[in-house]
Amino acid sequence: MNRLLATATLLAALAPAAFAADANDLMRFASHLQQVRLKGDLRLRHESIIRKGPAGAAVAPNNASDRGRARYRLRVGVEFELPEDVVAAVRLGAGGGEQTSNNQTFDNLGSQKGIFVDEAYARWSPRVGENTVLRLGGGKTPNWLWRTESADLIWDGDFDPEGFQESVEWLSPLGVSVFVNALQMVADEDAGTYRNQFLFSQQAGFETRLPFESRLRTAFAYHKWSDENHSNFAQVAFGDGNRRATLGGSAGTLVNRFGVGEWTSELSGWVRRIPVRGQLTLARNLRARSDLPGPRARDGYQVGVIIGRAKLRGQMEFGAFKKYSQTDVTVADLADSDFGDGGTNRRGGIFWLAYALRDWAGVKAKYFVTDVIDKDNLGTAPAGLAGFSLGPGDKPVNRLQLDFQISF
Repeated sequence: MNRLLATATLLAALAPAAFAADANDLMRFASHLQQVRLKGDLRLRHESIIRKGPAGAAVAPNNASDRGRARYRLRVGVEFELPEDVVAAVRLGAGGGEQTSNNQTFDNLGSQKGIFVDEAYARWSPRVGENTVLRLGGGKTPNWLWRTESADLIWDGDFDPEGFQESVEWLSPLGVSVFVNALQMVADEDAGTYRNQFLFSQQAGFETRLPFESRLRTAFAYHKWSDENHSNFAQVAFGDGNRRATLGGSAGTLVNRFGVGEWTSELSGWVRRIPVRGQLTLARNLRARSDLPGPRARDGYQVGVIIGRAKLRGQMEFGAFKKYSQTDVTVADLADSDFGDGGTNRRGGIFWLAYALRDWAGVKAKYFVTDVIDKDNLGTAPAGLAGFSLGPGDKPVNRLQLDFQISF
């Protein structure tokens, strides 16, 4: 009995040391690694979608059915800081693999849900001057183009492009900040053909101080798609709106050409110590074809205001925006996926109210009121374009989102 007690006492004494050694082995990093940063967020959401059909007309079930669902979004990432201003980063996220969403619906009797590679990239930020910031990166990266809330006319906020990016910002002696960003994105690669699909974006802008403690930041951009009519992009989610057809056996292929000019601006200031931001995005598809049935439908805009900023504990924020997005103003598959059923060919309003419960937790209510701009499906297809259609038909959609989010 005494031997058993002595053995147990010895094991208890050695266990913490053994555990510490194992922990050290598990946490051992390469000698050249300078810093590791772990970060993530979890969002819980209730979402109600209200679809309305045309008055006095029969509506297909998928257009007429309202929907209520509970969802979550989980994202966990880590950044590895290396010598010579190099960073390698990986982020995993929940969802169904869609290009514009990390949301996962509570469903399937609690069955296990998937985790996907959301980001995986390298970034180099060489020091080129005291007043200059330069970044070069490649992989599946965050979108480095400067964007505001109004810019979701073009870009969904959850979209992470695959390819290469460059960014430089310089503060001039006059106090004006000048910046240039560029993106070379691989849209799709198909074996057996040299006609891979790409997106090339260039953006240039500046930021300057104005009277009354206000600032203006503005930028012009051009987004040029390459071989977008060759086939679809094999994307997981198709956005409503664009003219599509079956080309080369590939259903859902874009019919129009896309070279989107964009102007985005933000005027920020203070009203009685409350931050106020006015935002505007204008867009036109400069390569839109004029020989397709129906309207040319190549323009769009979004304008609105954000009052307050729900960032620190006790802060509130209110936003109100008006959006008008014609059928082929941009590629619908990358535009905001929450406006209507996502995509283009919609107009309406967006409103939200947010409150920061803590510096790391907050709640938000957001409401979308939308209707379709061009409601005809164009009926007769042009020669050689089987399955030619204009979505989404007559489908007004309103959407309510109630969120609770924590960051860590």
